[in-house]
Amino acid sequence: MTQLIDKPRYIQLYENILEKIENKKFDSDYQLPSENEFAKEFNVNRHTVRQALQLLKDEGYIYTKKGKGNFIANIKLPYKITDKSNYSSQILDLGYEPNTKFLSAEIIKGSNKICKALELKRDSEIIELKLLRFANELPISISISYFDALKFHKILDYKDIKPFSLYKVLSICYKKLEITKESTIFEALMPTLEEAKLLLMPQSNPVLSTTTISRDQFGNIVEYGQALFRADMCKVKVDLI
Repeated sequence: MTQLIDKPRYIQLYENILEKIENKKFDSDYQLPSENEFAKEFNVNRHTVRQALQLLKDEGYIYTKKGKGNFIANIKLPYKITDKSNYSSQILDLGYEPNTKFLSAEIIKGSNKICKALELKRDSEIIELKLLRFANELPISISISYFDALKFHKILDYKDIKPFSLYKVLSICYKKLEITKESTIFEALMPTLEEAKLLLMPQSNPVLSTTTISRDQFGNIVEYGQALFRADMCKVKVDLI
């Protein structure tokens, strides 16, 4: 039986587990012992264990699978540079469970930057969609998409669809629409406090930002989008052939 002394017990337990994570003593996707097992090992109550695990979860080191327990959050998702993408199918192919949380949908007056990207007149009305994407219940990225509100207003009629899939909604509303990515720009950015909280990560850690322009089969702009990925949980994959 391990005895915790000096520091608050939940901090001791937190540091003990964190040390093992950082020293890579756990296998990828390792399932942590149960609260009861931790309580017995460290001679503490379950409330103390829960505090330590919640701290690890808040900082993005672990995630919870409902009904299964807590797991080490060392997921590495490849961002594929292709002309088409489907977040859910990519996550499923990797053996993870995808999910999307709808954050907001509103019509805004587009900034000069957004209107220019969408090839619209200044101050045009724009649909702004914000999504939080998950893999195995761990938040991976924040996605923000912009559309011409006049042309794509039907999207808002389906914002309550569950599970929400942007490209599924587009295929329902505009059956003949074919979307292809024209370009993607990558850069490292520092997250805002709100973004860091949504992604369960320290604000001092960078995110990988991708900015994408997509067009239809006739060459018209469909979407201007930005995604912010946890940099510690994604990698860029380039298929040259």
